[in-house]
Amino acid sequence: MSEASSATQTPPLDWDSIDTVFLDMDGTLLDLNYDNQVWSHIVPAALAQARQMPFDQAQQLLGQHMSSLLGTMPFYSFSYWSEFTGLDIMQLHQSATSHVGYLPGAKDFLTLLKNSNKQTYIATNADRKGFDLKHQLTGLGDYVQGIVSSHDFAVPKEQQEFWLALQQQHPFDPARTLFLDDTPRVLDAAAKFGIRENWAILNPDSRKPPRERTVHPAVKDCGELMTGLS
Repeated sequence: MSEASSATQTPPLDWDSIDTVFLDMDGTLLDLNYDNQVWSHIVPAALAQARQMPFDQAQQLLGQHMSSLLGTMPFYSFSYWSEFTGLDIMQLHQSATSHVGYLPGAKDFLTLLKNSNKQTYIATNADRKGFDLKHQLTGLGDYVQGIVSSHDFAVPKEQQEFWLALQQQHPFDPARTLFLDDTPRVLDAAAKFGIRENWAILNPDSRKPPRERTVHPAVKDCGELMTGLS
């Protein structure tokens, strides 16, 4: 049995020890297939057309530049990518909204959290324009007490400054906090800050197989965390 397939054997979360929950958005609550479609296919295709180059060349150009910016604010900025490509990034996102949707179990999980005594917030690196579009389509923001974007602080979740700013804006006890995300480097940053429960989502894109487990406790999707939540 692979590590990924044994993810459900992780000991259950002790919800009685949790007061505050921070949730990533893309790949944790919403299907990352949408973002992958936009950035792997739609944007490169538009770039290829605009610059009159082969699709593969445009895809490689975009992919290499994105890799060089991984974990930085420009990586997550619609404005940056609009300037870099000369394309209307927001319009390209709007063209693919049929791919926007919740991951399995996420909506039921959010409903339980909303009806619990937990303080729940979305903590995302997503551009505010991207969040607003997804909220319009899913009502995601209606389930939580607040939305925090790294763009509010001008520093990504990968950096300790984000967590310091988050704690100032929404005071929380790291020892009684749960954070869910699909990105190991972000989970590492939260753990470094002192958040006790940092859980990975292993199946952020419904069209792809689950990822392998890392050092963090992990579940395939949010639905696997509902046991004991009330």
